[in-house]
Amino acid sequence: MKVLVATHESQGAHPDDYCATLEGELVTTLGSECCSPDMCGCGRGFPGLASSMATTTAMVADLPHMNPDTLAGAVRDSLERGGWLGYLDPAEQDELVADHLIEIREVCSAFPIGTIVCRSGSRVFPRPRAA
Repeated sequence: MKVLVATHESQGAHPDDYCATLEGELVTTLGSECCSPDMCGCGRGFPGLASSMATTTAMVADLPHMNPDTLAGAVRDSLERGGWLGYLDPAEQDELVADHLIEIREVCSAFPIGTIVCRSGSRVFPRPRAA
């Protein structure tokens, strides 16, 4: 299954890059943003599902052991640990998990395996390869 994973590849190519995730950690494109995402960088980060930290670089990867249920479980677990599901009813929780899965699937379907991607708000785009 195609998913997004944190990568250190090309990390540092942009002066404002940051990476607090683990190499290969599952990431999502959806994250909460503060009132000044351009200043702190939260609008450019991919939240890590295991570490709850973020990175500015992710890679489209094919993980054969991953399936939609496994990915949904990882997203749900991350959201639960982060306190994002506490005040939602079960239907709203399912909807939030589904939103993450839809976004991940859309990004992964737009780029071939191995593509390094960056984000700016809701826009995800490929990072140019270094010469």
